[in-house]
Formats: sequence, structure tokens, C-alpha cells
Amino acid sequence: QYSVGVFAGLRSRNNVGPNQNGNVMVAGRLTYNFLNPENNPGYYTSGTYYGKAGDILAVAVGASHQKDGAGSFANRSDFTGIVGDVLFEKVMPDNMGVFTMNGEYKRFWADYGTAAFADPDCFCIFDGQSWTVSGLYLIPHKIWIGQFQPYGRFTSVQPSTSTNREEIEGGVNYVIDGFNARVSAYYQHGDLFTKGLNYAPGVLGEKVDVFKLSFQLQI
Repeated sequence: QYSVGVFAGLRSRNNVGPNQNGNVMVAGRLTYNFLNPENNPGYYTSGTYYGKAGDILAVAVGASHQKDGAGSFANRSDFTGIVGDVLFEKVMPDNMGVFTMNGEYKRFWADYGTAAFADPDCFCIFDGQSWTVSGLYLIPHKIWIGQFQPYGRFTSVQPSTSTNREEIEGGVNYVIDGFNARVSAYYQHGDLFTKGLNYAPGVLGEKVDVFKLSFQLQI
């Protein structure tokens, strides 16, 4: 599967922001399915199919680029990003459930310099690398109206100009109707959100422990 697109991306004007010439962003993605094909609309992807698509092994690469797509008017930079990800989903024999593994790596380049962080009009997009890996197991036996799916995830974000941030997450989904209806309870530990999206040098943030309960309903 492949998709290619041209997008407006970051737009700037009146000497505010880096992209004063209306440069567009070009992006593309290529996915190869080694086992069953993924039947998704357009360029959408799914992190799991809950076993309904059979065995899946999908490897994908993507890239995007925009001239003057990052920084500020005085400290502008081109933006380039690449991503690679893999999805493996195995329907276990003898009705023993569904195992799912996801892994993703991203590398973004935006060389606008540390001085840009002081500019109020800076589009200080992430510059660096990040990766995440997760594993899920859908228990086959239905309890009341749904199935339990315990999971674990680890995320590491490594900016070029700021401190690293990491998070460990573990929880369980109660899957009622795939992505249309589910309840999730999960625990998170790390500094991913305390440091946030500020990638300036010297950012501090404590490692915190958080428990969350979420509901998802799509009609």
C-alpha cells in the first residue's frame, strides 16, 4: 500500500514565522503486508484488528519534507521527518486469543538553533528521535458484553536540544465493539507529560505516577 500527498503544512505571513514563501509539505508512506492485507480506507492505519483480519505482519516507512517548515522568522529551518513502524498480530490456534505487537521509530530534523526558542513566533517543532513499543493480548473468553485485553507500552522521546523523556504504561482494555466501544484502565509512570512539548534546553520535569480511566464510543 502506498500514499503520497501535498499539504499546506506550516503557513506564515507578515514577517511572522519561517515559511514566508508558501512552501508546501510533501509526504508519503509505503506499507508492505507479508501476511494478510490490511483493508483500511485511504491512508488510515490501525494498531490492532482484534484478530478479525487474521494474521498480520506489516512493515512501513514514511517521510515528509517542507522547506522553511520550522523555527521562526529570524531562525528558520527546513523540516524533514522519517518514520518506520511494524505491526504483528497473531490469532492464536485453538481459540487461545490474539497477540499484538507494535513498534515505531521516528526521526525529525529541524535545525533552527537554540536561539529560536526565545522568539515568540517560533514553530519549535520536535527535533530528534523517538520510539515506542507495545504488546497486547486479547483474552478469547467473553465476559458479559466484552473481552479483556491487557497491554504494556514503553515510550522514549529524545530531543536534540532538550532532555530526554520516557514513560512506562500498563493497563487493560475492556473491548465491547472494537474501536467503537471500549473502556480502558491504565497506569503511567514517567516524565513524558510533565516535560511536555517544550523542547527548549534545560527543561525539567519530575517522574510522576498516574492512573487513568477512559471511555471510547464511536457511532
